[in-house]
Amino acid sequence: MWYSINKIIKPDSLKEAYSLQNKTRVLFSGGSYLVAEKNPSIQSLIDINDLVGHGVTASMEGIHIDAGATLQTFLDTVESINSECRLLKGIKYSCPSKQIRNQRTFGGEIGKGRPNSEIMVFLHAVNAELTVIMETEKTVSIRDWNGDGIITKISYFPNQIDGIELERFSVLDSAPALVIVGAIKSGDHFEFSIGGSSGTIQTFSCRIEEWSENKNLAWAKEAVNAFVANHFGSLEYKEKLIATALQRVGETL
Repeated sequence: MWYSINKIIKPDSLKEAYSLQNKTRVLFSGGSYLVAEKNPSIQSLIDINDLVGHGVTASMEGIHIDAGATLQTFLDTVESINSECRLLKGIKYSCPSKQIRNQRTFGGEIGKGRPNSEIMVFLHAVNAELTVIMETEKTVSIRDWNGDGIITKISYFPNQIDGIELERFSVLDSAPALVIVGAIKSGDHFEFSIGGSSGTIQTFSCRIEEWSENKNLAWAKEAVNAFVANHFGSLEYKEKLIATALQRVGETL
């Protein structure tokens, strides 16, 4: 992998893998995130490839994604069932390269918690359900997960969603997004998740009858506090992008 890695540990169970983690030992499944970072403090990899599932089960009642499933596995499975699935669009934007999609796993994507991932924003918008192993197994929503534990499964339920949209702004289609907004319509509510060049993914909700341009502007003003100003634009510019994205997805829904 890189020069600081001197050991690969193969635990017998996910509970054992969880207990082995520390600052110098990290979980290893797909691997592309670790290779990109090449963190010199990491000395050992905990190989969980054989301990997590790698499949995807998809229907309108429920989408269940094993943590070891790659982005490409999801595309191959779901595209033939529902080519209009919005997560397909998010995956292709988040990771345009098929070779890298064959390495990146859903467990890794969520475990890294990248705010500039369309996949992550999508899963926050639908408030995906995570099955997590620590000393015991538990279920937690992605919005409430604090990062502790090993994810084994990701689930969301299309029959509970009346509509979903995704809007992004980037320099190029293949470039990381400056602003990403995912939104769902469920019953009489809108829920909007906002990510991009920010420190976190934020979610805002309201009754559909209460949604307005003024509410979008207020949400954008609050959300931009988690963003950073850089050579791609000031915070004022990104605030306007957020408000525009919120307006577009709301109108589409």
